[in-house]
Amino acid sequence: MGIIRKQSITSSFIIYTGFFIGAINTWLFTTGHYFTAAEYGLIGILLNIAQYFFALANLGTIPVLYRFYPYYRDNLPLEKRDLFGKAVIIAIVGFVAVCLCSFLFKDLVVTKFGTNSPLLIKYFYTIYPLSLFLLLFSLLEAQAWNHFASVAANFQKELVMRLFTSFLIILFLFKVLNYEGFINLFSFVYAFIFLGLLIYLYRKGQISFTLKTSVVTRRLRKKMLSLGTFVYIVALFTILAKNFDNFIISSVLGLAQNGIFTFASYITSTMEGPQRGLIAVSVPVIAQAWKDKDMKRIESIYRKTALNMLLFSCFLFGLIWLNYHNAFEILNINRSYLEGQNVLLLLGLTKIVELGTGVNAQIIVTSRYWKVDLVTTAALLCILIPLNYLLIKRYGIDGSAAASLIAYIIFNLIRYVFIWVKFKMQPFTWRNAAVIVITVIGYWAAHSLIKMPSVLLDAIVQSTVYVVVCAALIIPLRVSDDLNRLYALGLERVKRVLGR
Repeated sequence: MGIIRKQSITSSFIIYTGFFIGAINTWLFTTGHYFTAAEYGLIGILLNIAQYFFALANLGTIPVLYRFYPYYRDNLPLEKRDLFGKAVIIAIVGFVAVCLCSFLFKDLVVTKFGTNSPLLIKYFYTIYPLSLFLLLFSLLEAQAWNHFASVAANFQKELVMRLFTSFLIILFLFKVLNYEGFINLFSFVYAFIFLGLLIYLYRKGQISFTLKTSVVTRRLRKKMLSLGTFVYIVALFTILAKNFDNFIISSVLGLAQNGIFTFASYITSTMEGPQRGLIAVSVPVIAQAWKDKDMKRIESIYRKTALNMLLFSCFLFGLIWLNYHNAFEILNINRSYLEGQNVLLLLGLTKIVELGTGVNAQIIVTSRYWKVDLVTTAALLCILIPLNYLLIKRYGIDGSAAASLIAYIIFNLIRYVFIWVKFKMQPFTWRNAAVIVITVIGYWAAHSLIKMPSVLLDAIVQSTVYVVVCAALIIPLRVSDDLNRLYALGLERVKRVLGR
């Protein structure tokens, strides 16, 4: 876990710095009258559609890069590794095909979204640069991960991308750009970070482009084609499952309601920081462990990621929920976004379920049972789509969040049981239960026992009590060895500084 711990900590720091900048961006989107809820909702739906285009266009190349690159790394010098070059060509062909299909189905999009989401129809053309450079960046990101340079990829995606968005918002606020200019430039946000990561990998000597077929490709091409096809379908299902709610909300309820849903989704996305960092460094390590048949290492990663992600997600969600109403007063956020309170609760619980089950998806997809990933993801989609549609019709955006919670509980339960039965691994111990109990106690102590007359003072005092109570229980009980190591390291550094 040494590489994983070190890089995931660095990545998490970058990710949360990015989240802080993103929070400022979200505040500017939702406070005052700079952007309407519909204009903010448009940004969310454009990003979601770009994800669909990306999922369709990559043609399974990205999971193949993750799964098979260790064989190239172990057997070929960099200049002879043809996997990346072939992946780029295949993905570009896929993108051209997706663009042609989008022109054919343009009338359907107009019919479904024209009435409730006219802004989407007006700015639909921005999808093309947005999705193209998302695709190219994702290919580079896979290359970076395979060279254990996930920190550089996260720096671009989590930090630079948000700074670029901040720059565009500032130009809009000072009327240098109108909304149309803002959206047009925003559509090139992935182009900006693509260039940044490309320059980094080139300077580090971690990228080469060749189409000359290597001996490794000849030996593995049938396996790569088989895995790429199946994982491609899985990726389509996964993207559809994650973004389907935004499409239904935008079509049935309009972009304003999607803006409220997007706001709640962004807040809960801050819980994903450790997951993004851990997955970035865990995937190549798990893939290598499968290659080496090192089951103990895989089990150790499974348990530690499940525990640490549960700990962080429960702790952070408790802090978010504790300060939700105070934040609206302190930051002067548009009160219409309070309508998403139930959405925030349900999506927060969904994230806890996802994070608390560890890297189950990565264990399955990098194993010889990777086809199970297709089956479980298809099951998720079969549950999520009809349930989402029915509950949105009846309960609005609350129904969509409830559908996600129900579907992801079933989805992760299936994966948990499969790994337990097939590999004799399961990630849960008394420590996982202790995390939930301790964060509930911390929330109760802060929320029920503390009430201050000032909103700002109330937020500060309640948050302090919550953090202190949780830390006072988690650290002495040694719930997480990784957290205790960080605590000991931090304490040692403080003593060193004070001793000077």
